[in-house]
Amino acid sequence: MSGLNNVDGASLQFRFMALDVNQVIAVPPDVAFDAMVDVRNEVHWNSKVTRSELLSDEPIGQGSRFQTVNRGQLYDATITEYERPTRITFEVTGKQMDITTTFTFTENSQGTALHGEFDFRPKGLLKVIFPLMRPMIRGDLPKQMGSFAAFCTKD
Repeated sequence: MSGLNNVDGASLQFRFMALDVNQVIAVPPDVAFDAMVDVRNEVHWNSKVTRSELLSDEPIGQGSRFQTVNRGQLYDATITEYERPTRITFEVTGKQMDITTTFTFTENSQGTALHGEFDFRPKGLLKVIFPLMRPMIRGDLPKQMGSFAAFCTKD
């Protein structure tokens, strides 16, 4: 993560903009996990993604690499943490921004409790205007997670 300082054994992290989102999905955790970990599915549930492809070989797991187009911007994503069916982390890099995203999947009485943590690290001029975009992003993430839940429960 950005801004990591280590002095005398203590560490401090500065996070430019971090947002969390929660979603209940009416499927078991392994089904939700498998749908999320295959980033090629994102074009079916994320209205901002127009293309997504696997760059590395199957099977999908830690180290798998994807390339997506989100809001017209090209991003490369790598799975850096893969603990099926409970936790995945993606490191996403783009020209204007890097993002670390971690999803945890916990079984509950309704199926799965999905928790997403998004750590946005804008670059260049975007650092200046990005704080103004926070309300839009904060409103968009729950909508996208709702779309993901619907995608998971399709027949």
